[in-house]
Order: sequence, then structure tokens, then C-alpha cells
Amino acid sequence: MKTDVKRTVLLAALLLLLAAAAPFLCLLPLFAPSGGTDSAGSSSSAPSETTPDREEETPHTAPQPILLWDAAAGEALSVSAQEYLMGAAACEMPPDWPEQAILAQMVASHSWALYQLEHSDQSDAAITVNSAQCSGWTTAQVLQSRWGEDFDARWAHLSQLAEEVLCDLVLYDDAPAAACYHAISAGHTQASQRVWVEALPYLQGVDSAWDKNAEDFEVSVQYDAQQVSDALYAYLGIEVSGNPDSWVGDTVWDDAGYVDTIEICGQSVSGTELRSALSLRSACFAIAWQDGEFTVTTRGYGHGVGLSQEGARAMAAGGASWQDILSYYFPGTRLGTTDDLA
Repeated sequence: MKTDVKRTVLLAALLLLLAAAAPFLCLLPLFAPSGGTDSAGSSSSAPSETTPDREEETPHTAPQPILLWDAAAGEALSVSAQEYLMGAAACEMPPDWPEQAILAQMVASHSWALYQLEHSDQSDAAITVNSAQCSGWTTAQVLQSRWGEDFDARWAHLSQLAEEVLCDLVLYDDAPAAACYHAISAGHTQASQRVWVEALPYLQGVDSAWDKNAEDFEVSVQYDAQQVSDALYAYLGIEVSGNPDSWVGDTVWDDAGYVDTIEICGQSVSGTELRSALSLRSACFAIAWQDGEFTVTTRGYGHGVGLSQEGARAMAAGGASWQDILSYYFPGTRLGTTDDLA
């Protein structure tokens, strides 16, 4: 009997306790660990992994169109920056060269064109090109005729590369740098004042020993005496006299290996002047009269200032990025974007 009474009392106490605790049981989910449920609220044995939202890239300031004077068409052309990068790169480098070299060329071309535009009459074209001869820049139509069945693949590749660096520039003092370029140096690039008038601090020459391995690094051409005589008079106003073996005197080369001055019929002529007169590949040359003709041996190809395209190819093949290439050939500049010009 006593046992039944105790059971009744205990059961009543338990019921009273449960009744008192019931309002608080509904609050328990609020204190459950946050990682214990997925987005649908179902139970999970482990915290769910979430990927943070990627911050959207702020679009760059759109690059301005490039104004060109096309000698082939005899008119000024305004082309988009992407069209210019693609057409310029196609003229300057073979399509199968390393991508990083082509990207470096695109950024250099873009910077050079904007520099030229900034330092010329705003009504003038930035640079002169010849689209028909694929000189400086050309059109898709010209490239299609040149590349034939390879056109579609090569054009798509150039388009992809141009999009990658469309807004990138070489800058100096927050303005486009004169990021000029040439095919092959003489083993060391040339200082700007040796070729043009202005001495730019980032165009004072750097070592480019890779160029010496280029297939056409050293080339010899022959001229007869009449050809040289005609060229000297037409371009330099020099009238020759005496035997041809006496026309060429002492030569002075600069530190980069290019001809600084050369004596022609008693007159001092700069290496760049004689290069133009004789249409030489480079101002790094030597002249000799032998066997009744002049033999001129040149090293390198182009004016030698700024980016060596052969050097860029070699650097890219060795693993250098386009940023590495441009920083090397234009020391003292920085890499920026069109945002820096806004």
C-alpha cells in the first residue's frame, strides 16, 4: 500500500516538472551550432564548406582608339585598341613565337602609339604604317591572304592575347613611355640620343646577348663603286673623288657596338646617316673595299633602341613573363593600365 502511494507521489512530481520545463524546450534549436545545419535547415554530421563570394574585378578605363596614317590606303584610319594590338603584333612577330614575347610586343606597341600621339599634333596620326606591306600594322584582310587556311586559328589566338593585355601599358611619370622596338640588336641595345635627338632615361641601352644567336645576326652585302657614289651624293650630298679604296676612313664605334661616326671622303658622317644612305640593316657595320667592290657587314637588324624582339623571344623561351621582358628592356619605367591615364 505504501509502495503504491510513493509511486503516485513520484509520478505526480515528474508530471509537474515536465510541465514547468516545456516552455523552454522550444528554445533549444536557437542555441544549436551554426555549422550543424545546411542551407535547407536539415541536420548535418559536419559543418558545411562554403566558398566566399569572389570579388568582382573593377573594369579598366576603356582604351582610346588608335589613329594611324596608312600609306597603302593614303588616308588616316581610326582603329580600336584591340585591332591595333592584333595588327601590330602580326607584323612584328611570327605567330608561332612564345606567347609572352607576343604579349610584350602588344603592350610595347600600344604604349609607343600613345606616346607618339601625345607628343604630336593632336590632329595628326600617332604613327605611319603600311597595311599592304605589313609594316607597323595591317588588317585582317591582308593577313587572311597571307596566312590562308591558318588564318582563323591564328587570328583567334591573337584576339585572345590582345584581350589579355588590352589595358596594360609601359608608363614613365604616369604617362605612356616611348616603348620602341626593333628586330635584333647588335648584342646591346642602343641609347635613344644616338639615333634620335632626345635622351630618354629608360632608353640608355641594356645588354641583349641573346641576339647574337639569331639566324641573321650578321649579314654581308656588296655594292659596286657607282652604287655607293650615287647613294652618298643623293642622301648625304657627298661627291666622291679618287680611288674607291680611299673613300672610307676611320670609324668610331660607341659602347653598344654601333658606328658613332665614320669618315667618308674626308667628312665625318654619323652611323645612322650612312645606314640610311646605303639602306643597311643596322648601324653596327664595317666597310671594306676588296676585289673591286665594297663589302658591308652588319650586325643586328633595326635601329637598336628599346625592346629587342629577338631578345624578347629568347627571354620568353627561358620562362620570362611579358612583365619581366618589358621591365628589363625599359628600366626605370613601371607597368600600369589605362586607369592611370584617366
